[in-house]
Amino acid sequence: MKKILFTGAFFLLVISKTCIGQSVDYKHDPKIDNNLSPNINASINPDKNSNINPKFNWNINPAHNNDVNPVFNSTINPLNHFELNPDVNKTLNPMFHNEYHPKNPSWKGLYLFNKNDDVIGYISVATQDLMLCFDSASQWTGFFVRAGNGIYNFF
Repeated sequence: MKKILFTGAFFLLVISKTCIGQSVDYKHDPKIDNNLSPNINASINPDKNSNINPKFNWNINPAHNNDVNPVFNSTINPLNHFELNPDVNKTLNPMFHNEYHPKNPSWKGLYLFNKNDDVIGYISVATQDLMLCFDSASQWTGFFVRAGNGIYNFF
């Protein structure tokens, strides 16, 4: 009987630890909604849609467009603008503000999926120009700075 109670308690502990702030809403799950799956929906697959692939669309490629290149456009460079740099600006840093962290029970954010529609990371929208990126283990990996309409550079 103790073994059954321990197993049940352990199962509940595992469920509560993995679901806090990290369960994908079924309306936003590409395994359920084919419109969100790059495997099925070619319009959101950069291998099948050259408009969203920087290899083919130079307008969104910082190597070919100085407007979206932080080396040439200082307004999108987090080294020049501390309000865009969570490494320097503590109000945007998820280590100081846990509402940005995916392990926070009240976290609301976005999910990163691989081409097999598995969750590979999390994104917290900090401001309209800055998003924080986390891997699947909820480790902070960097941040995105808006470089243009729908274009973000990763730092």
